[in-house]
Amino acid sequence: MASTGTALLQTTIGADPDDWCVERFSHLAGLIRAAGEALRPTFTVVAQNYPGSAPERRALETKLSEGAYDQVWLIAPDLDNGPDPGFFKALEGAVARGTHLVVATDHTDLGSSLLQLGGCLASIITTQTFGRQWPNLPSDREYVNADCPGITRPCVVTGQNGGVQICRVRADHPILAIDTTIAGHLLLPAHPHEGVLTPHGDQQQVLLSSHSISSGREQVTAVIDEDSDGHRGVVLHHSTFHHFADFNLDVSRGCPSFVIDPPSQQIKQSPELLNDLRAYVASVVRYLIDQTERIDRG
Repeated sequence: MASTGTALLQTTIGADPDDWCVERFSHLAGLIRAAGEALRPTFTVVAQNYPGSAPERRALETKLSEGAYDQVWLIAPDLDNGPDPGFFKALEGAVARGTHLVVATDHTDLGSSLLQLGGCLASIITTQTFGRQWPNLPSDREYVNADCPGITRPCVVTGQNGGVQICRVRADHPILAIDTTIAGHLLLPAHPHEGVLTPHGDQQQVLLSSHSISSGREQVTAVIDEDSDGHRGVVLHHSTFHHFADFNLDVSRGCPSFVIDPPSQQIKQSPELLNDLRAYVASVVRYLIDQTERIDRG
């Protein structure tokens, strides 16, 4: 698949201003754009919510199928109101031909539209954990948040919105070959109810892990899925899209009305705590560009 120099930042919900719509990820869009332009001046980012009309949805499917995007950053906050099956079929085909995918859901069943995935992306529905798919879900304090009793399991408390968590580097991978605040670790925005990742298979590597502040147990933060022959696209899983949301980077940016967790002022008081996140996103973008060029040469 020939490189297009275009990234797609895509949500699985429509343009609802009182939800985690794409407009609430403007900082992420800027970081992706800046990293891409540093390598390719013509690099572009398309940031959009899931289209509301049938013609727009078919047009998105066609662009995915035709390889219009080198990398897709998929933010999945839906709850049984996500994309049509055709979107996921087109995404599967795109990744099979070399498009790279960064995917992030959140607690419980947010992002449950991903359960429609199959083909080369079938592992997403077992790596990203959904409550409805976990019949023996533990009932201990690992999966509860006293400050937000309406949130149900599975979820893990890694800190407050507006604060950071210390993630441990778990793999010798090019994405993690960056200077960080603490050697061997990476600071990422925290969240009171992150989703749960369950890595499996020889093609997956745990890149980062953190710890639940409720139980102290390890929380897998990022997993990368790369096939041995390197012909299909890379899939990078994150345990929550709150690692990238504007609100988690700057609580003054606001949040949907249903968010009631008490925020932290940690990042506001020490903005340099976001340096690791900026370096990490730039490294992901660079790595995916490098992988696209390698696939093109192969």
